[in-house]
Amino acid sequence: MKKIIPCLITLFVTTMGSSQNNSSTNQLKFETIYYDAIYKWVAFPKAETDSTYVYGYIYLDMQAGLTFNHEGTFHVEKTGKLVSSKKEPYNMVKMRLGNTTKNVALLSSVQIKELAVTPIPDWLKNYKKPIDDAESLTRTGYHLNAVGGSKKALEFLLKAYKKSPHHKGLEFELGYAYNALGQYEKAIEILNKATTHDPKNALLYKEFGYAYLNLHKLPEAEAIYKRGVEIATDKELSCEMAINMANYYFIQKSKDKFNEWANLVKQNASPNSQYIKYIEYFEKEWESKR
Repeated sequence: MKKIIPCLITLFVTTMGSSQNNSSTNQLKFETIYYDAIYKWVAFPKAETDSTYVYGYIYLDMQAGLTFNHEGTFHVEKTGKLVSSKKEPYNMVKMRLGNTTKNVALLSSVQIKELAVTPIPDWLKNYKKPIDDAESLTRTGYHLNAVGGSKKALEFLLKAYKKSPHHKGLEFELGYAYNALGQYEKAIEILNKATTHDPKNALLYKEFGYAYLNLHKLPEAEAIYKRGVEIATDKELSCEMAINMANYYFIQKSKDKFNEWANLVKQNASPNSQYIKYIEYFEKEWESKR
């Protein structure tokens, strides 16, 4: 069951614009990607016109994903000491983190002490669970893949694969991660085994065909995508696979092959869908170049 969040808001945090040269600025290095700061105290950069920084704790909610628990704000004294602003009691403000989240600064043990917070927040016990079984490892990889952290996701997904290679959703996430990192041969190796074990899982064919397509192995890509389109019960998934091939042949200026896959898109897409619009755009481009 999804956890109830006391208060959920979106925080707009801009890049740091200050040109201060004192020691306090040097202590705050906004160079850590937020998904590399899980279970850490962090600060977000501020705008040049702001006087305070937002700080809090990043953790992983297995249902909702990577989350920032907003603890308050602080300013930096000339000595470099962090001084927390007055906090409102019982105010739990959370922010879901995504691809547009800025890099953060990791807070040192000294800075954590200055802010008068505990290294491990008391509330964390409600969220942090051991990540050691196939399900929690797969779920962690899923959340990291979703925000572009596929390299880090592999750490968890490969551990899960050793424990239970055919765990539900694992092979798709592993194939997705390898594809995102451009490691197409490894994706093919995983997805070949996956589709042999679960030949009617159309989602696997989406990543499988994508890997072959990026290696320019067209017979394999077409065969896999056609199988995926054939067995998919989700029409949108069918369109995603077909549009990939149509787009490829459009770029290659292969009109007959483009038409073949464009027709598959039209057969599966709902009227006025984004897929139909893509095909119409491609077709107009063809006509304009005749």
